[in-house]
Amino acid sequence: MGNNKTFKKVDFSEYEGKYNEGIKELMTKTPNKIDVDTMRANLYGYTFTQDYADREIPDEFSMDYWAELSDEDVLTPQEELLLKTLNSTGDGKTPETALCVIDVFQEYEYMERVEPYSELERKMQGYRDGVDCITFKPNSYGIEKLYFDIKRRFEVGYN
Repeated sequence: MGNNKTFKKVDFSEYEGKYNEGIKELMTKTPNKIDVDTMRANLYGYTFTQDYADREIPDEFSMDYWAELSDEDVLTPQEELLLKTLNSTGDGKTPETALCVIDVFQEYEYMERVEPYSELERKMQGYRDGVDCITFKPNSYGIEKLYFDIKRRFEVGYN
């Protein structure tokens, strides 16, 4: 999440029809062979499905799901892949570089796994113009806010 990193903002239209229902099997068997672009196609492509419109999020897009399957106390390859995918969209430091998630649960999974956010106490959460803003209580890191792009969830409909 360096300051000079170039992010590839999500243009959802680019991913229509790209979701592959076999992604769970690939993530189970060979997560290290899936690149970020392939994961982006599946994650953001899923938002064009009726299941997404019906608020059904498959297990493969949940970091908690993969963590619960592991006996280890470290990030699983699947969690790392999902984190890399989210990080490819932004750094969350401004509304313009907000991390693109497909649902609010991914915000919390992200903050639980990424330091220093995992150590910070949340003060409040607000939504404006498709961007969710998490405000933190004063902390030694000097981090005041973290931004997440959740426009797609609202475009498709929160029900």
